[in-house]
Amino acid sequence: MSWDNALLIHRAAKNYQGVALMVRDPILMLLAAAWPKVKRQLPDPPPPVKEVDLEALWEKTKVDFQGWAELAQVDICQVMEGWKVLIGNGVILPDGTLNHLADSVLKKEAAGEMLKQFGVKPGEVKK
Repeated sequence: MSWDNALLIHRAAKNYQGVALMVRDPILMLLAAAWPKVKRQLPDPPPPVKEVDLEALWEKTKVDFQGWAELAQVDICQVMEGWKVLIGNGVILPDGTLNHLADSVLKKEAAGEMLKQFGVKPGEVKK
């Protein structure tokens, strides 16, 4: 089984509370946005039938915290504090993916920022 399949149930979870915490904190938003590009090492994926223990998986996952700080343009202390929040609330997953709600929020935020940068007002973009 691949990590993509093993973590699917966690990625698809309706995690409104975790995402609500993320959107209230700009540092958490930056950390979550940078997470897919962070260097990490995971153990081998579990056998096909075995359910994944996320807490145990996080303990075995090696993360480049300094690189993450650079990617997110935040202080290393903010990374160390923020990752506990993002993990504990199921926003980020060890394989570099995000909970689907967090991913959607970040995409909408990025699209909104791009439109703002180009001076496009809501309703001006047509399908």
